[in-house]
Amino acid sequence: MVMVMLGASHHDVTLDEVSRLCQAAEGLAPRLTAASPDISGAVVLSTCNRFEIYLDLERFHDAVELTTASVAQAAGLDPDFVVDAMRVVVGTAVGQHLFSVASGLESMVIGEDEIAGQVRQALATAQSDGTTSPSLERLMQRALATSKSVTSSTGLGAAGRSIASVGLDVAEQRYGSVAGRRALVLGTGSYARVVTAALQKRGCVDIQVYSSSGRATQFAQNREIAPIDVDDLIEAVAQADIIAACSGSAQYLINRASLEAAQALRATGAAKVLPIIDLALSPDIDPDVALCDFADVINLEVIREFAPREHSSAILEAQDIVLKAVSEFELTESGRTADHAVVAMRTHVMSIINEELERIRTRVDAETAEEVARALHRVSNSILHTPSVRAQELARTGEFADYQKAIHTLFGIELDARG
Repeated sequence: MVMVMLGASHHDVTLDEVSRLCQAAEGLAPRLTAASPDISGAVVLSTCNRFEIYLDLERFHDAVELTTASVAQAAGLDPDFVVDAMRVVVGTAVGQHLFSVASGLESMVIGEDEIAGQVRQALATAQSDGTTSPSLERLMQRALATSKSVTSSTGLGAAGRSIASVGLDVAEQRYGSVAGRRALVLGTGSYARVVTAALQKRGCVDIQVYSSSGRATQFAQNREIAPIDVDDLIEAVAQADIIAACSGSAQYLINRASLEAAQALRATGAAKVLPIIDLALSPDIDPDVALCDFADVINLEVIREFAPREHSSAILEAQDIVLKAVSEFELTESGRTADHAVVAMRTHVMSIINEELERIRTRVDAETAEEVARALHRVSNSILHTPSVRAQELARTGEFADYQKAIHTLFGIELDARG
């Protein structure tokens, strides 16, 4: 089996191109695993700044070509664009990449605290869809454990910095504290939860929320915020001192015409410029809004420019944790190469024992037969212990082929070493 990652992030392409690739995310993993027996598992990680597909493959080239073609078809993109945009990572490097991603080392904001939750959600979605494999499960779970170690052991992201909080930092640097001000949140997803909590933590107690999907009332429950519907949207924009847009709606929630209509309703003495933080990968704010002199759109590109650099020692410490975790994971996984072989060897021996036990049971009473069975099982376990341990050791050092030959020569067993 081969572990492969195909993906693109803000390191590789523009955020607009990431957004175009992310259009293929929904239902992609089930389509891939259903389309080819070579794809044993698939997990899709789609965030505001990355689109990655983790695959457990039987054969490499055909599955990779199928994946890029499927992405192109689902997103309505030119296949050549998809091939050029998505880099391919294979083998050990997949673990190192994912562990770094989950730990926030590859984020626009180093140490951001949303990414681990997004990796967890990607795994949960794949589990629900039935597209994981044992190898992918172990890879994802170990990445999440590594992320937790980085968070608890280093100063990386100690202040809980995230893309949302950096956007608010920029807005406050330009227009003052949000404490005691009125905010409008567009959207009810994970970023909406994060930005709402961040606004409240900074002292913004008058928050309204709008959802184009009709979830505002449900989202507002237990959050001490007020839901609004589409009829109240322009008035809410007019009343807001700051807007945080994070719905990722298929259409713009605010365009220039609606903003101008809201501006006409704004109270005398209101701030001259309305800061609008657009956190959605598919922008909620029409680009024409940026041309208005009474609005300041702080989008992901702006956030990336202003994202703070973590202290180098914290980054180095986090990288050391990741590298150690990758090494331990690979060592464990390499030992699994021998699992099927050990099972085959034990099955061979047990089949001989069971045949002998069947003969014994026809000659002696049940109690005696059971005693003989227990004795034979103890002997077989003792005999097989050392060969089983050596199989794992040799698999880790890359010498398992010689072990296979020796067992075949001695016992005539064809060992299956697939991991």
